[in-house]
Amino acid sequence: MLQPFQRSKARTFTSPVPFPVTIVNNSASLKDVFIIIKGIDASIPNNKKQQFYDLANKKWGNSAVAVKLSSLPSSTSPKGNIINMPHINSGIVYLSFGKAITFSGLVPPDFANPSNPNFNITYDKFEISFLPTDGFPYIDITNVDFFCVPLQLEETLSNGTKNGPKGFSVDQATVFTSFSSNLKANNWSAIIQEIKNTTTQKFEVLRVIAPNKALVEQPPVSHKFDASLFQHYVDHVWDYYKSGSGKSIKVDMSEISKANPKYKNVVFEGVVSNGKFVFSGKDAQGNPLPAISFVKPVGSDLIKDSIFGCANLFAAPNNTPTSVPAKNLGAAFNVGILAHKSIPDAVLSLMPPTSTLSPNGKNWTSYKSNFYNNTIQIPDPANPAKKIDIECYNVYAGVIHANAIHRDDYAFAFDDVTQSDSTLANKNATGAIVTIQKLA
Repeated sequence: MLQPFQRSKARTFTSPVPFPVTIVNNSASLKDVFIIIKGIDASIPNNKKQQFYDLANKKWGNSAVAVKLSSLPSSTSPKGNIINMPHINSGIVYLSFGKAITFSGLVPPDFANPSNPNFNITYDKFEISFLPTDGFPYIDITNVDFFCVPLQLEETLSNGTKNGPKGFSVDQATVFTSFSSNLKANNWSAIIQEIKNTTTQKFEVLRVIAPNKALVEQPPVSHKFDASLFQHYVDHVWDYYKSGSGKSIKVDMSEISKANPKYKNVVFEGVVSNGKFVFSGKDAQGNPLPAISFVKPVGSDLIKDSIFGCANLFAAPNNTPTSVPAKNLGAAFNVGILAHKSIPDAVLSLMPPTSTLSPNGKNWTSYKSNFYNNTIQIPDPANPAKKIDIECYNVYAGVIHANAIHRDDYAFAFDDVTQSDSTLANKNATGAIVTIQKLA
């Protein structure tokens, strides 16, 4: 049988396929680690079908097949076990302790629901994907959905050096303590999931879930996160950028110019008009391009879904005009730089560092010191005569980044826009190392 890289003739691979990922288990847990791989067989041209990859038999199928980490080939430097990843797209590697997680078809565990049979399992995941035009993988540590197990990622390169690390160098207890310390106010503690230790009869942290996933009310294990207080920040942003205020946001539309040539070297400016955040601009000939507008998220569910979840009102297919302002506006809400009291700029330049179109020479990296520290004062709901501070950012994401190496991680879907994600992608990668840090 031909190997996957031989069947794909449209590209030249610069990384080996299968791609070796060494798992180094520093968890100090005595429980077995189980591996499940889900993704798309990228050796089939234009394949879109999600399936599971059976590591033991080296084949794709429609049912999840778990293998014990200890059963995989071992390595000595570093000491671990090797997952030989197939030619895969949209790949997710699940690592669980004590038992394998179960799927309902292709649907992964509902980690936010205490009634799910997988709820009490300690598990986490990382992502790997060979993009259609590249001969090397993109790998990242992802905490977009939840944090449970601290993972560290590195790539080994053909010249003997390493790329990275990304993810976490600290242990699980350190991150859990950080969450417990920083999620005390304004309903945020509801995203911490706890289970009762049958020996001590005390509740212990199991995982922390992203605010947009905290939808289930089933005390005392899980609580529904109420994002209503964040409405004050949304309203403040809509007022701050209203037309005529002298404040606006600018985004570089050039990233979609391959699919939409008329957007090359085009800047869209966003202001609030008639209740909507409207982005508009002109092509190279000075002709107006179709404006793009966003309705204001109102209510806890829309805030969680659209802002923290980067979906619903801020959803847009990749490489479409709407996608550029959608992801930049959504990311700016999550890190809290919109209407930031320490950013005096009349124009907030939400552009990548590679852009040459910024009106003030600034880009996303210029504002990193302002990430996750914006607050405003509002009347205390319990005592209107008193003022309280509320966080104007995704507090979950803020804690994740505060504990991550170089503060880089995927804590929400648009995190790559902020130049703060955990992706490693080097064309000379010969393998990867994922280290499981110590569990609590």
